[in-house]
Amino acid sequence: MQIAYGEGKFGEVVLGFYPSVAPVTVAHILKLVRMGGYNTNEIFRVDRGFVAQVQGVDGGRRAPMSKALRAEATKFVPDEFSSSIKHTRGMLSMGKFDEPNSGTSSFSMLLGTAASLDGRYTIFGRVVAGDHVLAKLETLETKREGIFVKPKERVEVVSAVVLYSDGRGGLVVDPGEKR
Repeated sequence: MQIAYGEGKFGEVVLGFYPSVAPVTVAHILKLVRMGGYNTNEIFRVDRGFVAQVQGVDGGRRAPMSKALRAEATKFVPDEFSSSIKHTRGMLSMGKFDEPNSGTSSFSMLLGTAASLDGRYTIFGRVVAGDHVLAKLETLETKREGIFVKPKERVEVVSAVVLYSDGRGGLVVDPGEKR
């Protein structure tokens, strides 16, 4: 994910996924990425030491949405919990409503340890590169709006693509992906 703040680029965050832990969630997120769902979306919440939360695809994008993307972005995914993986810095945690099995397309990148989320929110991956970008996010000026701590200026996911291992320790963009 390429992330920008105001007029400046913050850098890239590379996400790795846990398909054996949360197969439905991972498949859903990957489909949304492939559909361009996170492009021009917003990181609407930056709560130091807690989370940087990506807005749901149907609520944070500046780009127009197709009917197919809106339908996918609003699908509910089931909770998929693992007792062996904990909410620690860099983990990806599916956002959801209070009801079980109510995640759609919002997710958080953990900025610290959050044991209170264990067994309540699905962990489906982790940040494998770009912790320096998360650290930059934590330095932004924020404001409190209700229960959320939000950046004073828009933080945008400029683009997101699916990368694959090249088998030699590197990552390559699949030829079918668009940036």
